[in-house]
Amino acid sequence: MSVQNIQVTVSLDASNTPVFNYAPAGPVVVTESGTQIVYSLQDKTGKGLSFAGAAFATPFDRVIDAVELLNETTLALYDTDTIGGETGFRLVFNIAGSTLQLCSPDPQVINKDVK
Repeated sequence: MSVQNIQVTVSLDASNTPVFNYAPAGPVVVTESGTQIVYSLQDKTGKGLSFAGAAFATPFDRVIDAVELLNETTLALYDTDTIGGETGFRLVFNIAGSTLQLCSPDPQVINKDVK
């Protein structure tokens, strides 16, 4: 199984608007069957963010096969790379002491070599 690790850092600008940074930046390109894409949260907001999951506009496109919340700061997406194409989604975060949730800008996964 191939693993791609991505650090998600969330901070606040002067207007208390969330700012998202991904390292490495850009879309995730999958070229191997059985790829695990692991997002690790670094919360610099002081608001007690934790992963709630991932939301997909097109959950039936089969580009991503499963989502697993490994712990409050680690989320894994599983991609068998059997379907070519692209999918977008939003990382969803809980906010400590609030019933509101925060959504990230649209990360992207691209399957290149269909297996």
